[in-house]
Parts: sequence; C-alpha cells; structure tokens
Amino acid sequence: MKPVSETIGQLIGAVAAGRPDHPAIVHRELRVRYTYGQVWRKSGQVARGLLALDVEKGDRVALWAPNLPEWLISMLALARAGALMVPIDPGASADTLGYILGQSECRGIIFSSNPNDPSREKILGEIRPSLPDLKVVVSMEDALSNGTVSWAQLKAAGEKSDPERLEKVEKTQRPDDPVAIMYTSGTTGNPKGVVLDHQSLVNRSLFATERQGIDGSDRLCLFFPLFHMFGNTCITLAGLLQGATLVMPSRDFNPESILQAIADEKCTAIYGSPSMMVALLEHPAFEKQHWKPVSKGIIGGAPCPMALMTRLVEEIGITDITVGYGLTETASWITMTRPGDPIDLRVSTVGTPLACNEVRVISPTTGEPLPPGTPGEICARGFLMKEYYKMPGATNAAIDREGWLHTGDLGEMDENGYLRITGRLKDVILRNDVEIYPVEIEEVLYTLPDIIEAQVFGYPHPEKGQEVAAWVRMRDDATLSTDDITAYVERRVPPEQVPHDYRIVTRFPMTRSGKIQKFKLAQIAAEETTERPQKE
Repeated sequence: MKPVSETIGQLIGAVAAGRPDHPAIVHRELRVRYTYGQVWRKSGQVARGLLALDVEKGDRVALWAPNLPEWLISMLALARAGALMVPIDPGASADTLGYILGQSECRGIIFSSNPNDPSREKILGEIRPSLPDLKVVVSMEDALSNGTVSWAQLKAAGEKSDPERLEKVEKTQRPDDPVAIMYTSGTTGNPKGVVLDHQSLVNRSLFATERQGIDGSDRLCLFFPLFHMFGNTCITLAGLLQGATLVMPSRDFNPESILQAIADEKCTAIYGSPSMMVALLEHPAFEKQHWKPVSKGIIGGAPCPMALMTRLVEEIGITDITVGYGLTETASWITMTRPGDPIDLRVSTVGTPLACNEVRVISPTTGEPLPPGTPGEICARGFLMKEYYKMPGATNAAIDREGWLHTGDLGEMDENGYLRITGRLKDVILRNDVEIYPVEIEEVLYTLPDIIEAQVFGYPHPEKGQEVAAWVRMRDDATLSTDDITAYVERRVPPEQVPHDYRIVTRFPMTRSGKIQKFKLAQIAAEETTERPQKE
C-alpha cells in the first residue's frame, strides 16, 4: 500500500459513512454498544460542545480517565475539533498531573472521577489554582464542583452549537497538523511531550494493520490502558481506521473480565505485553476452548519468551500473532514480524521494518551505518514525531540533521532485514569493564520451563562499577531453587557475565501499561546491598 494524506477525522468519517450500523465499541462492564454511525454522531456532538466552550484549533486538552467509551469519543472529538489530545495515566500523582498539564499548557481537561474513588477530582482541585492556562474542566460523569462541566452539559452545548462551525474547522485541518502530545514514561527524568500529527499516526496504524491482516470483520480485545500509545493508537485508532469492532472488557486491567469478554464477544485479536498475556493464561478462569476465534494480535513492550509464544501459537492456536517494536517518538510501530513467520523469528527478532519507514543500525561511537549482523544503535526515519514539546534541545539530540531518530535501543539486523533487540544503551551493564547485555541472560533463563518471567539488571557496586542481578518469577508448581538456577546459568553463560544476585520473587514492579520497571529493581538491590556485606 501507499502512504495516505488525510486526517483522522476524514478517514474515520469515511468508515462511518460506509458502515454506519456496524458495531464500533462494546464496553462490557458498562453494557454499552455503539455503532460507527453512533460514534460519529456522538464525537461530532462533543466536538461542537468543546468549540462552544471556546476550545480552539491548536489548544491542548488532556484526557485523564480509565478505559471508558467516553475516552474514545473524546479522542475522536478532539481530533475533529483541531485540538491536541494529551492522554494522562489515570493513576497519575498530583505532581505528575500538574507537570504534564503545566508543561503542555493545557487549556482543558476531560476526566473521570469514580463516585467510589473521588481521588482524581480531589487531586485536580488541589492543583488547578496553579494552572492559569486550564480554563475548561469537563467531567465524564455529573458536574462535581463549581467550574466543572458535566458530560451531559457538554453534549447539550454541542446540540445548541452551529454545525457549520465544526465543518469549517474540519475543512481547515491538514494531515501534517499536530493532533496529540503523548508523554514518555519519565523513568530517567521528567516526562517529555511527544508531538504527533495526523499523518504519522494514521500511516503507522494502516501499515501495521496491513502487516497483521486486520480488517473490518475483526473484533479487537482492548484492555491495554488508553493513556498509552499501545492502547490509543496501536489498537484503538488502528481498529477504527479498518472499521473493526473494539471490545472493552472493563475500566481497568481485570483478567477475569477479559477472559469472559474474549469468550462472549468472540474476539479475533488480542494485544498486550508478555506480562499481561501471562496473567491471562495463568488465571484460574482461563479456558482454551474460549480462545478458538482468536487468531491475530500483537505482543509488544518487552521481549516475548519462547515458551509463551509457543504456547500461544501451537497450544492455544493464535497462529497469526505478531511481535512488534515501536516508540512514542515514532508514532507507534517501527518493525513487526509477519503472521506466517516461524516461531523462532517471532521470539528472537521484532520483525522487519514497516514499509512506511526506514531502519538502520549505527555505531554508537562513530554514527556510521553498520553491516548486517553487527550490533549497534537502532535508528528510524519516516513518520516521526514533530518534536518534544517546548524542548528544542532534546528534539535536536534525538533527531539528527538527516531526519534519523536515534532510539537509544541496541540491536542488530540480519541480511533479510529482521531486527533483533539486544538492550538499551542505558541498560547495558558494565561490570569490571565488561559489557553485559541483560537480554542475552534472560533468554537463557527463559529456557527453564519453571520460569514464567525473568529480569536481569545492573545495580551500583563500589569496586566493580556495577553488579548483575537475575530475579525470576516461577510457576506455582515449580520446584527449582536459586541454587538450581545458578548452576544452570553458569553452564551456559561466560564466567564474566554470570549474575551475582539470584532471587525468586512473586511479583515485579510494573507500570500501568504492563512494562516491568527495572530501575525500581535496581534501587531495591542497591539499597539491600548497602545493608549487608558483599558476597564474593
């Protein structure tokens, strides 16, 4: 296929016009079902309501809520109104929320405050006086306090608004206009606001769905948090652009609700991190026969262990599931495996570049492109972010003069274009001047059937620079001890790379988007090391 040059509103509007009665959104917990025609009408109503509240083209409006139908309606409404969506983790602290709203100069926020948990309303009330740009506050439920507009009031304002005003705004939009600012996780400093335009998000989504084989007959299980690009772009936007049905099991990640939704709604595609997939498959309510319709999807966010992929493809029958690699800065996927790829390629690599971009591996020291099979830093070009919002220095450091984004990820590409991730530049462990790549040791650990999750990481050591830890999570019926694991690894890993600290844990610290936080593991290990003598 060729890249398209249209806005999100133009493309989804065409889908809605072509199949107005086809189911678009199913929210199981709230018992809500919307067709494409209803989604289009409701998003237009909300877009007109926002314009009536003086939200103008180019204004930033935050979305701060769990997975709700109103989130999706708001996302499309903001795109149609020419405003920039700023998604925020519904569990964000007051400091994080205040930083993002202030740094992005948000004019508005649309949020949800569960009556049983009014914490978001309380946090917003505390920080609002310090945000002079924040003029429009909309609750997805009833109006909660003075100065807050309810969802019903927003829609009513849209009903009274002149439809021609929205039509004029939509006609002025261009594919290269910014449509979202999505903030990075901020694990190594303050989050950075990634500015993305229509054409980048649209083309990445279309090329990714083409690679997966997703079309309008598919029913996508959407449980990934919507504040994350995986949720709002890789599943939601991609699905809507193809006219597929989005099945939302619940507000938050709930394995039992997800499993029931897969069974009752006959989902055909599933998306998540390896940790999320493990949580579903290990849940007591999991029943293999309910997954018969599921044949597609993506595993992303972390390397997929061979045992997990083999179980998904060969035992459960999700034959066409793919593995993807992408960044917020690249408007989602950079590479992806193909449905027909052998399992070993879907585990050992993250696939080949999507046709809408270029990928190369360079030397981290010289910047020169490297030949196939040579490890280096991964760079991508094509349909990238426009900038880090109000951070020209960080933008220039990330994207060079030739338009290549330097990802900070390490990898190597084979002669057939398949990319293998070997780690992050910042995650490489340097012990006694020896470079150690955590993923290589993790792959060894995953060959033990009793291990369902493994994390290898470095933490400070006063003499060696860094020390290596290997922490694992085991199956409930596992019998291996740390001594067994140590002996197994020592037989398969060079002596200079063998971990020092082995540990069996019951859980790992994790972001709401399903990524394990290695930096927190390193903090725990470092703190404990200072409290006890170093073993040699």
